[in-house]
Amino acid sequence: MYINENKVNNYSESLNKDDDMKNGDGITDNNTLLMATRISTIIVILSWYIYGKYAYFCLKGLIKYKNLNFLFPLTASLFAFANNSNDIVNYIYHQSDCYKFWLIFEISATLNWAPISWLQAYRLILISKIYLPKVPAIIITIFAIIFSCIYCTFYFLNLSLFDYTMSDDIGCSVTNPGTWTIYLMIFDIIDSVFSMTTICIIIIISLIKLKGLRTGSDRLNNLVEQGIIELIIIATSKLIIYPIIRTSSSIPGFDIFWDVLSVIVIVNAFNLVNFPYKHSNDIKGNVKKRNKYNFFNSELSYCSSDLCDSNNDGNNKEKNLTSNDSNKYKLNIIIDKDSFQNQSVSGTATLSCSKNSNKNDNNLKRHSYI
Repeated sequence: MYINENKVNNYSESLNKDDDMKNGDGITDNNTLLMATRISTIIVILSWYIYGKYAYFCLKGLIKYKNLNFLFPLTASLFAFANNSNDIVNYIYHQSDCYKFWLIFEISATLNWAPISWLQAYRLILISKIYLPKVPAIIITIFAIIFSCIYCTFYFLNLSLFDYTMSDDIGCSVTNPGTWTIYLMIFDIIDSVFSMTTICIIIIISLIKLKGLRTGSDRLNNLVEQGIIELIIIATSKLIIYPIIRTSSSIPGFDIFWDVLSVIVIVNAFNLVNFPYKHSNDIKGNVKKRNKYNFFNSELSYCSSDLCDSNNDGNNKEKNLTSNDSNKYKLNIIIDKDSFQNQSVSGTATLSCSKNSNKNDNNLKRHSYI
């Protein structure tokens, strides 16, 4: 994607230089460059497939769940798909005029990275408003917007410097002097690390304020569902891959790391938005929900509002359920809370089902273990 200026020209010259030479050095250099081009082509095609696949997933999620958050990864994946399609067409058919290739590159590169930054900022702002007091939430909102705007500014400044060049061996390509590339990388890392760090701080604050298993477990699980794992992967991949891109920008074929990073970011952006629905589908498929924070000591104090009886005593919870058919039954579930203290694994529940009739001999009692 980003190529140092004169890199393509040097590549072409090295291929055409001393064709009749029989010494090992010239042949080895040419083979190395050709192998780099082949590897780059393979990565472009693979990433092109992944972009198309996740664009379909995002579109499917947008239509099915009516969640506009899918627009962020959908836009990024569609523009990245178009960008790589332009490269693949250029590999297959070398155009005589590279202006069209450059124009498609400029258009398709406008929104294949920025939407992910917007998604990170939006989710961070939303989470901070839910879990933090008003003043800290406002501060985080301001910083999230500032970092995202600075990154997007350097991104579009860098995009404006791209030019095109023509080579007999690899066809059309784009060049960039790299004036703004380093600033783009720095603020992209800052943007992602800030989002990741803030989410981690919110989790720590929630841990400190835990008062019970039910409340604490749900709060922490909800935070995980907001995408902390995906944000960590995105930030870590940028911290690792950007230095590789920076140090290897002059080596032919190593610009494939832009595609590698783009794939990681788009896949995790989709998972960031799709996680609640995937989690919900797992539950519907009778997959047991995994409690990620089940190590806190607490009492069993939760009771559904539909089933709880308002006349419960201090030690027991009673749930009443009445069916709607003609033969109405009353189901009383009495759970002894004392048996659940001290992290007891099992307790005894008494289920008594009594038919609403004058006959007492229809009363049924069942004892089971929870």
